[in-house]
Amino acid sequence: MPKVLSEEEIACFRNRMCDHALASFAKSGVEGISLRALAADLRCSRTTPYRYFKNKADILAALRQREFARIADTLETALGKEPTLSKQLSALCHAYFEFALAFPDSYRVMYSVSQPDLSKYTALESEIARSSMPMRHVVKAAVNTGILKGDPVDICYVVWAGLHGLISLHLSHMLGEQRDVTQLATVMIDSLIRSVSEEPALSVSNK
Repeated sequence: MPKVLSEEEIACFRNRMCDHALASFAKSGVEGISLRALAADLRCSRTTPYRYFKNKADILAALRQREFARIADTLETALGKEPTLSKQLSALCHAYFEFALAFPDSYRVMYSVSQPDLSKYTALESEIARSSMPMRHVVKAAVNTGILKGDPVDICYVVWAGLHGLISLHLSHMLGEQRDVTQLATVMIDSLIRSVSEEPALSVSNK
């Protein structure tokens, strides 16, 4: 009979599978991940991975859940280290950017993998939501106190889009070598925060 595993043993093996899945993703993309290949990597029987994950979609969801949890932890830690509200958004932006540079494969698997059946994976949905909460909380508080101007949701999307755009260009090797990406990040983050610290321009409708 198969050995009855403890919750700790199950979590440990699932984490090892996620490690190997991330390595396979880094090398060959989503197509490089399969339960059979993971069994070979882990030197276990072909059926063993199926004790932990039903299929490829399940392990992708578990991997993405783990990586979103990591960036959520990173942002929460950064927020906890900066007590000044007016500096918290900058601290979060830099922490987000530094995470992406330190763990590019994690960042890619978080944002480049499409899972249409996301509603099946409530734990993944929860970590995705948690990863956005530090910025949402800070922006809302900063708008309420007058530090930032505008709609909090709009501000979050604008700042996030700016960060994600620069990171994506960097990871795609599209920026060239004329500027160091960390210097560009500082300029961009400062510019984004300055733009949402001012009164929004009035829209002009054509009559």
